[in-house]
Amino acid sequence: MMESPTRPCVTERHRKGWTPSWAGRHLVAPAVALLVAATACTAAEPAAPATTPRSEPAPVTNSPPPSATGKPRPTLPQQPGRARWDGLASPVGMAFDGDGTLYIANWSGGTIERFTADGERSTFADGLGGPSGLAVADDGTVYAASYSGNVVWRFSEDGEPTVFVDGLGTPAGLSFNSAGELLIANRATDEILAADADGKTRVVAHGLQTPVGAVELDNGDLMISNINGGVSLVSGGPEAVTVNNELASPGPGIAPAGGDAVYVVDYGGTTVDLIEPDGSRTTIADGFANPTSITVAPDGRLAVADWGTDSLYFIESVH
Repeated sequence: MMESPTRPCVTERHRKGWTPSWAGRHLVAPAVALLVAATACTAAEPAAPATTPRSEPAPVTNSPPPSATGKPRPTLPQQPGRARWDGLASPVGMAFDGDGTLYIANWSGGTIERFTADGERSTFADGLGGPSGLAVADDGTVYAASYSGNVVWRFSEDGEPTVFVDGLGTPAGLSFNSAGELLIANRATDEILAADADGKTRVVAHGLQTPVGAVELDNGDLMISNINGGVSLVSGGPEAVTVNNELASPGPGIAPAGGDAVYVVDYGGTTVDLIEPDGSRTTIADGFANPTSITVAPDGRLAVADWGTDSLYFIESVH
C-alpha cells in the first residue's frame, strides 16, 4: 500500500507519542488508523462599478473583484484567525442540516457534536468507534462512517445509531449525490461506493490512491481527495484520473465550490485550496495545523475543522 508523504509532527498529541495513520498502518492508540501514516503528521456594500467608455481601458484596482454574492473577495491566502469552536477531539467529517445546525464527528472522542445556529453546543451521539465521515440528508437524517467498524451508521433524531451499510473497508468521507445516494470513500479498496436508500451499494469510481473524500459536481462528475496524494476526477465512467498532485496529503474535507470546482483541505500541509476540473490550484487559506474537513455554511462561508488544533474555523468562500 502506498504511504503518505512524511511530515514532521506538530501537534501536542504527536509530541506525546500519539500516532495517527491514514495510509496503511493502524494506530497504537486509539484503536484504529485515521488520517496519516505513523511517520507523518503530517461590511459595507461594495460600490457600484464605474461606467467606463468603450474607448477607454477599465480602471486598475488592487482590490479583488466581488464574488458572485456581491461580497468583496478576501485577500488570498486567508489566515485561519480565531477559532469559532475549540475543545474538539480529532474532528473529521462534518455537515450542516437545513436549519443551520452543524454536526462534527470527533474521531478520537468517539462522539458526534452538534452546534446550533444560535451557538448552543451539545453531544448528539457518543460511544462510537472511530467516527470519520459525516453527511446529513435532505430530511435531516445524520449518517456517519465508522473507520474502525467498517460500517456506516444512520442515526435517529435522538442520536441512536443503526447500521446502514456494513462490510466496508475503512470507510472515510461521506456525501450525497444528486440522486440521493450516499457516496462513501472506501479507502481500503480504492473505490467510491454509492449506497441507495436501502443501503445497497454499487461502485461509482475505482483506480484511486487511498480515497478519503468524494463530492459530486454540478455536471454529475465526481472529484475525489486521496490521502496518499492527488485529487482525482471521474467523468463519464468509473475510472478515475488524477488532475492535481500538488498537495501533500489531501484530507477527507472536499466540498463543492460551484462551476465544477472544489475546495480541498491539505491534511499533510497547512492549506485549503480551490481545485478546478483541469487541475489548476488556488490556495485560498494557509496557516492551519492539519486541516481535515471542510463544508459550506448556510451563509456561504467555509467551515474548516483542524485536527492539529482540535478546533473549528470559518473562512470566506472565493468562487
